[in-house]
Amino acid sequence: MDRRVTLATSSLNVLSPDHDQVPTLFEPQKAVTSPPPRVRAIVADDEDDAAPPERRLTMLALQLAVLEKAASRLGTLGFIWATVVLLAGFAITLGQTDFWCVTTLLLVEGVRILGRSHELEWQHRTTPGRAPVSWAVGRVFHWLQLLSASSCAALSLVRLVHQRYGGGGGTELPHVVDANRHSALDIFYGLALAEALLFLVEKALWQWRVDHHRLLERVATDCNLVATDSGAVAVRRFFYDSYARCLNGSVFDGLHMDLVSYADELLTAGTHYDEQRLGASILAALVESDRFAGATLRKIGTSGPTIERLIEMLSWKSASEKDVRRSAAVVVLMLTGRKLNALRVAGIPGAMESVASLLYADLDELNLLGLSILNKLARDHDNCDKIGKTRGLLDTIISYSGVVANGPATGPPTDMCLKAVKQSLRVVKRLASTTGTTGKLLRRELSDIVFTVSNIREVLQQQQQQQQDEKDVSELHRLAIAILTNLAMDEEARETIGATGGVVSTLVAMFLPEKQEAAPPPDRHKDAVRLEAGEALAMLALDSRRNCGAIIKAFGGGVERLVEALSDPIVVISVGRILRNLCTYAGEEWQLTLRGVTAGATKVLRNIMVEKTKLLNISLGLAAQMVRFMQPGELRASLATAGVTDAALARRLVLVLGEYSRPSLEVPRIRLYTLELAIALMRSDARFVTLFVELGMEAEQRRVAETTSGLECFNVFSGSVGLSRRAVSVASLVDSAMELMRQQQA
Repeated sequence: MDRRVTLATSSLNVLSPDHDQVPTLFEPQKAVTSPPPRVRAIVADDEDDAAPPERRLTMLALQLAVLEKAASRLGTLGFIWATVVLLAGFAITLGQTDFWCVTTLLLVEGVRILGRSHELEWQHRTTPGRAPVSWAVGRVFHWLQLLSASSCAALSLVRLVHQRYGGGGGTELPHVVDANRHSALDIFYGLALAEALLFLVEKALWQWRVDHHRLLERVATDCNLVATDSGAVAVRRFFYDSYARCLNGSVFDGLHMDLVSYADELLTAGTHYDEQRLGASILAALVESDRFAGATLRKIGTSGPTIERLIEMLSWKSASEKDVRRSAAVVVLMLTGRKLNALRVAGIPGAMESVASLLYADLDELNLLGLSILNKLARDHDNCDKIGKTRGLLDTIISYSGVVANGPATGPPTDMCLKAVKQSLRVVKRLASTTGTTGKLLRRELSDIVFTVSNIREVLQQQQQQQQDEKDVSELHRLAIAILTNLAMDEEARETIGATGGVVSTLVAMFLPEKQEAAPPPDRHKDAVRLEAGEALAMLALDSRRNCGAIIKAFGGGVERLVEALSDPIVVISVGRILRNLCTYAGEEWQLTLRGVTAGATKVLRNIMVEKTKLLNISLGLAAQMVRFMQPGELRASLATAGVTDAALARRLVLVLGEYSRPSLEVPRIRLYTLELAIALMRSDARFVTLFVELGMEAEQRRVAETTSGLECFNVFSGSVGLSRRAVSVASLVDSAMELMRQQQA
């Protein structure tokens, strides 16, 4: 099976509406190492144990070499016999016919041996550019050998059949001498005939396997080499070199050859550009094959010189070297698919610069390969740091994300343009989601590039065209929104994004599209975009007064649409986060407008009573903000409408604190939100103080105070690193709640 690189890499997984399973930046993420798939590993081992297709060539080379060496040994023996016995011992007694026959046979045998050596030499020189010439010259030497061997066989056979070995010198020889001369000639002609017949058998086997059964073409097909222009040349040259090794050394030397090692040798030890090109094309074809990719990548990954040469080839600039750059880029791309190999590639001095050189050209396949390599390298934290420190590389990556800049002047963007945008966004997303100090610096550098946010805005405003797949456009939107969400973890970047015209309004339109007359059918791709947009809006509203105002304006100057969306199961968690952040950070000028959130109190209170994990978590946080805008009478009315009593609500909050006896990775702020809601209830209605005291809230609060951790001190997380520290800690909330209870008891 062929998995030729098409640059259409796997799409993002579409998020499920099951919000409890969707990881976000609002919860810390631990690095999880997934176990390797055992079934796939077993299959790969079985495939590696199977004989590779080129083994048929090396076995044929062995068989041919055995016949050739046997013929050569007979020829050597015949030459020695002719020179030592016939021409030395019986020179003056040989008849003129036999003398010239012996001389002719020796000369013809020499011509055959010369043709054999030159045929191997020319086939060894075979390269993609000189293949027709090498093939033509090789055929000349081939027919020369056949003619020589046929002449030897015919002449030897005629002399053996006739048995007329006349004497020389004009005198009768003694009977014994005549008999010895006769036997010596029989032996010589027999050796010459046997040698010629063995060679003809060799050639017959060659013709039968190579020409009739088309063995070279079949091996090229099995090795995925037919897809390349130099595939046939590569297999033919491999076969001739294997045959030459069997002839020049042990007949078993050729059996140790395989295409990967052969390509490595051409790549690293080749003295000509054509040889290096051939080696790179062989490796590229093998790594694009499902059958041979695993074994090939393992061999390449352990060869430092091969990786270094491949990296070097990436930076070749001549237009005539584009093919070899493409082959090298394909191999490097497949190599970086494995973490250990990616580290080896990135560890080579100048590797990032060589990969970056693929981007400095017109929009073509090399650019896409370069972006794909960077995307795989960026899976490692240290590699992200190297990418960020490579001069001019971030600007170049960002430049490919501009749909208008890369697309045609009129009409929709081309398929190549969309692929470049997608690959660019994938790289930027990985860089923007980097954790730790490196991630902080990368997000700052990315946001400082003036084209970053504007290019992403163009992607978000890109509408689906008739010839475009909805899935592809959806992925572009999700990638772009995810980048904004990650960049917004930085306070300055958050303000920059909010101040870029059209970004907030576009996100709002994606998150809550205008209602249509008829309900649209379910669309998981659009739902996934809505989820991403909701996360981005919640992040932009975090601790940003100006962004909160921009979001409220984008929703028409009110929160009615957001309150209505609390009934939408797909985006309810995102809506809750947005509303809570608006209530918390919008500022005094929007307080009157935000009183409208109380219209959703009934839905939120019901969620608190029946929901779990993330939806319960955000409902608690939003309810605490809603209570701030309510009068005691409004709170009682909302509880009555929701069918919830004061005692039931108080008991639910005490149970939540008891259930989460320790901070939770999945809902790190649930205890904090519970305490905020409890305090808001006690300040709104003194009856809740009595209820909490009766239900044992004090004991639960003491337990919370004893188990607080840094996990609860942050609003968002970059991996396991907390960002945006909360102004009010859990401990201070416990103190406030305890103080309210003490005042009531006093």
